[in-house]
Amino acid sequence: MDYAIGHHSLKCISCGEATPIAVDGMDFTAHDYAEAERIVPTGDANVVTHEIHCNNCGADFSMPNYVHADECPYCDMNLVVPVDLERYFKPDGVLPFEVDHNEAVAGFKKWLHGLWFAPNALKKKAIQATPINASYMPFWTFDADTFSKYHGSRGDNYVTTVRRNGQTQTVVKTRWRSVSGSVSVPFDDLTVLATKSLPLKFQSFLSQWNLGKARQFDGRYLSGFHSELYTIELTSGFELAKQVMDGVIRGRIRIDIGGDHQIISSVQTQYNNVGFQLVLAPVYISAFNYNKKTYRYVINGQSGKAYGERPWSWWKIGGLIFMVATIVATWYAFSQ
Repeated sequence: MDYAIGHHSLKCISCGEATPIAVDGMDFTAHDYAEAERIVPTGDANVVTHEIHCNNCGADFSMPNYVHADECPYCDMNLVVPVDLERYFKPDGVLPFEVDHNEAVAGFKKWLHGLWFAPNALKKKAIQATPINASYMPFWTFDADTFSKYHGSRGDNYVTTVRRNGQTQTVVKTRWRSVSGSVSVPFDDLTVLATKSLPLKFQSFLSQWNLGKARQFDGRYLSGFHSELYTIELTSGFELAKQVMDGVIRGRIRIDIGGDHQIISSVQTQYNNVGFQLVLAPVYISAFNYNKKTYRYVINGQSGKAYGERPWSWWKIGGLIFMVATIVATWYAFSQ
């Protein structure tokens, strides 16, 4: 029986019989990061290859160390590796697939046709290099209360007049002064990748989840799908989260500094009340070929939106730059 997308049930692929999955919504009570950091062994994600025995056909085979769920290569039986045998942390929740394969293909085509500055032949000559594979990918979510002290400079514009070539002209100058202060920024359910299977450049796109639809983890949601165990350990995941937090904190600091321009010289951040959870999220993964190159892309299995690597038309970009330069030059000539 496979998980029936959008129905919270298992469905027999032969007769259509369905069995509901009665699971509560995810409990968002976070685990204490400081405690976990103290007791979790290092190298938690460096686990050897799984040795699997299929109870359906009796076959013995190996699976990669990061695979959580897949099918038996001999009889197609759905198999889920017991998490507690391979990793310290079990998933706290799962975001079930809401977009089926056909909707995923439509999402890819919509994304492809909407690419700016793409070669004209891309839409016709892009060839799917690999099947669109549905997979549950692991993500860490972090909560934290941050307190940051900063030093920097504030720039305020002012208007004055100067003499140039015998003429009086109005110009804008900036008056700078040193500043310092502090900001407090709370974070709730900040999501970062917990797998090395996807490039980190997909991080921003793959952090856009509606966690309100998460369910308590149940292996039945993985039935019929590929699923991965985390390969980015908890401490490494928190370092990734800090990078995301730092960008938000610096944005808040710029607002706190005020003025027309801001320079941030230094930031010292304390992370308090840090909590975390492990969530499996639905992702379609594939690639396409264009001009003898392969470009990877992903599709959010909850929203159907696509994102990925893409080729650029440098002729179009060059044409835009030339057009803008021509407009600026013409405006300058008339202004003189």
